Amino acid sequence: MTYNARRNNYMKSVAFLALAIGLSYPAIAQTLPAPNADQTVSTEAQKQAAEDDGSAPAQSDIIVTGTSIRGAPAVGSNLISIGRDAIEDNAVQTVQQLLKTVPAIGGAQGAGQGSFAANDSAGAAVPQIHGLGGSNSSSTLVVVDGHRFPLTGLIRNLPDPNFIPTNAIERVEVLAEGASSIYGSDATAGVLNFITRRNINKLELNAQYGFADNYKQWSVGAAYGHRWDTGGFGLFYTYSERGDLLGADRPLTLADQRARGGTNFGNFACSPATFQPAGSTTIFTSPYGAANGIANAQANAPCEQSKYASIIPQERRHSVMFKVDQNIGDRLKLNADIVYSLRNNVQRNAVAVASSTGAGPSSQLITATVFGPGSGKGGQINPFFVTPTGTTATSGTIRFDANGLFPDGSRLLSRSETFYGYANAEYELTDNWRLTGFVVAGFNNSKATITGSLCQSCLLLALNGSTNANGNLTQPSIPNTNVLVTNVPLTTANAVDVWNPLATNRTSPAVLARLRDSLNFQASRQTIQQYNLKVDGTLLENWAGSVKLALGTDIVRYTQDAEVVEPNNTGPSSSGSSYNSYRYERNVAAIFGELLVPIVSPEMGVPFARRIDINVSGRLDHYNEFGNIKNPKVAANWEVVEGLKFRGNYSTSFVAPQFSTYGPDVLSGIGGRSIDTFFGPQNGTLNVPLDRYPEARAIPGCNTAGQAVCVLGTASIAGMRLDGANPDVKPSTGSTWALGADFNPTFAPGLTASLTYWHTTINGTSGGPPLGLVVNSTAFHDLLKIYPNGATAAEIEAYRGGRRQRSPLSSGPIYFGLDFRNFNVYYLFVEGIDFDVHYRHRFDWGGINGGISGTYKTKFDQNAGPGEPTFSVLNKNRFDGTFPTLRTDLRADLGLDVGAFSASTFVNYTGGFTFFGSTALNPVTTTNGAPTGGGDNVKSYMTVDLNLTYKFGDALPGQPSVFVNIQNLFDRYPPFENTASGYDNFVSFVLGRQITAGLRLKF
Repeated sequence: MTYNARRNNYMKSVAFLALAIGLSYPAIAQTLPAPNADQTVSTEAQKQAAEDDGSAPAQSDIIVTGTSIRGAPAVGSNLISIGRDAIEDNAVQTVQQLLKTVPAIGGAQGAGQGSFAANDSAGAAVPQIHGLGGSNSSSTLVVVDGHRFPLTGLIRNLPDPNFIPTNAIERVEVLAEGASSIYGSDATAGVLNFITRRNINKLELNAQYGFADNYKQWSVGAAYGHRWDTGGFGLFYTYSERGDLLGADRPLTLADQRARGGTNFGNFACSPATFQPAGSTTIFTSPYGAANGIANAQANAPCEQSKYASIIPQERRHSVMFKVDQNIGDRLKLNADIVYSLRNNVQRNAVAVASSTGAGPSSQLITATVFGPGSGKGGQINPFFVTPTGTTATSGTIRFDANGLFPDGSRLLSRSETFYGYANAEYELTDNWRLTGFVVAGFNNSKATITGSLCQSCLLLALNGSTNANGNLTQPSIPNTNVLVTNVPLTTANAVDVWNPLATNRTSPAVLARLRDSLNFQASRQTIQQYNLKVDGTLLENWAGSVKLALGTDIVRYTQDAEVVEPNNTGPSSSGSSYNSYRYERNVAAIFGELLVPIVSPEMGVPFARRIDINVSGRLDHYNEFGNIKNPKVAANWEVVEGLKFRGNYSTSFVAPQFSTYGPDVLSGIGGRSIDTFFGPQNGTLNVPLDRYPEARAIPGCNTAGQAVCVLGTASIAGMRLDGANPDVKPSTGSTWALGADFNPTFAPGLTASLTYWHTTINGTSGGPPLGLVVNSTAFHDLLKIYPNGATAAEIEAYRGGRRQRSPLSSGPIYFGLDFRNFNVYYLFVEGIDFDVHYRHRFDWGGINGGISGTYKTKFDQNAGPGEPTFSVLNKNRFDGTFPTLRTDLRADLGLDVGAFSASTFVNYTGGFTFFGSTALNPVTTTNGAPTGGGDNVKSYMTVDLNLTYKFGDALPGQPSVFVNIQNLFDRYPPFENTASGYDNFVSFVLGRQITAGLRLKF
């Protein structure tokens, strides 16, 4: 059966399933009747549940995150709620833009557009509570109405919620604590639950248009619903278009940061090419005269490619959700959802790029040897060779990016298609017990195609007659085979001219066409099936009230089919490409239970204990790969007096590794190997302490008397490297505890305040180990293998172990091997404070509201495993390149409404931090791999947003409301960080002031 046939059959079966099986709301994010005055359920949830005016049935239902028990609050928890007011006040087009409003959520500061700051080249962007997650290991569970949905990504398996139509969202609830005892895997840092709207009984239309310098976006949406006595339906649709933003449109993001006090991150790959004569340290730029000779030093690098590339790509997105519910008799409730979303992105890039395992294409600049007259290389002599004036060079090295020959660059075309059906049936067994079952089935198809990119082997063949940068005519074109492709003798008809600009370039049209014959294609299809059955109700009555119990089972099946097509280094991809395909499957079966026990009730009249509740829950998951994993949770609420409550909880949790990090890592076609596992050369240097690797003293250049450190990975000390999946990776485990208080005084009805001190431990998050830890820790010492005399061919093949080789090794000796596959490498110990204070007051003429919320981390320690030294990286951002370690994130707001007019302003603040990345101007110093000093101070960042709204009400048809939203009102540019882009895209963004105007109608 073909790929498309499987897709169509699956889509039909899921649609039939969702329509055929009734459902109510999920057992895990349970619907419940409106609570009595003593039942502490989110007042925001109650408010949002009734927001669809005039449409709710007699019994108003709400959803609570973090419990399996119908009608109960999430005991001991700090539940943050973002309602529809936030969606409208911030003129959001995507879920990611909405999540920016919560300081506790990291990774949402970018545009949420394509591959910018994304976790996968398909454009999947995953929010992380407290920033505790990365592309390989997300510790935040994301659910919709309490159930899972198809994961996204070409290589990763990521829960990207941006497919949800924003006009279908009623609210988002953030549970910033461990919850694996309720939900299973991924809920170590917490849970994001997107609760969709119910009971809509009207037609809503909206449209908005926004712009910033060199950027624009617009969106439209429609929602329609109808209710009858026993049920109803709702249909939600949004469409958005957002333009791209080029690096050239934001000059401060270009590579040369010296004007801002930083480093020149440029390179010598130019167009026309630069030329370095053999045996010389001078590099010549076009037109290759003595005046154009510069020293080979990083500060002199004259060229860069980011100006040709999109900072954020163009995007078009359709999202639709259909919901229907029906009561049958007095006891059976049925409900179904169908969701479909399609996103297409176009990202402009420089021409010399190729597919990568990251968020976007990787740069593939050309550095190669070229031969001229007098070199004695015969047919390898390039007929267009230019000797710099004043030299007698007959060969040398060119560095070339080809952008001058192909100024239109290349394009990354990415696509993500998500579909799922959800069906649930809820049956009242008795007045106190309810049986609930639901099923979810769906898929995500992700694709990424790079078009118009440079065929590297084609250029090498036309440059020096071989497929090897060094011009070696005997080295195989495809590593570890006997395939050898050459192009000799070179003539004006088959050679490439890299010395002249496009206007005077002498390359033939046929060769120019071959240079763009390069296809890079990746595709992935991920599916999910989830089956959940639960019974819950009142077990018994004790002295303080009803003891409630929930018991259930949960079964989840994940699959991923992935394929990669890429050039095979034999010339044009139309005649020579490699194809690899992979299949993964995961099956999880779980049982879970939860018990809620009231200890003190208001009727008992206990001093300083108006109400005390204890909740105990637990879950046992069985994985086909890892066996049994069990996680408990205990939590308590202590309401001292009405309006003052203390709470606390403790739990353990876990995160199952993604397919891309776990599994067999040998080349086996369909059968379970990671799509991004490969073998190749080590690019980049690493400083190796010779006292820890004494065998390295035998390497030439590492044996100077008194030498303490040897720099490996240079041109003269080359190595090889393994990347990708590792069958030894295990699920990471974690534990969390939190203590907090909520203050909602009766004497000040509009005042709400909450304070939570939280702690999260994560053991063994997967990822590639930082090089500093590899060479300094005992745990990872053996990941670096030294070959003092150079590895033999047999040793190289043994090290490769059958893995896919993406690029050839150096033609010289190979002195080391670095195992950079995924390991359980990060052990984190993080603590902090979440707080929120808000006040709302009504007057005869309107009202005012305001407040502040934030996250303040007090601890961020890590080590490389048991027995390894623990060190702090708090506010030392980018030390390990995975987890943001920022101390302070705040958001304040102030609002006013007078009659039909309302205004809100928001202040967003991220505290200053120390940049501990490898490019810090003040070099980071380490002891045994732990940071001890150095780094650059990066200033704090504050922006102001403004929203103005006027509601005409019934004075005009459709009750129109118009709004103007201005983000980054004062056009603040991000603070400088010494990186190639000049700023930290996790903390800030370079879009600048964005003005959006819109219209909303209700009929």
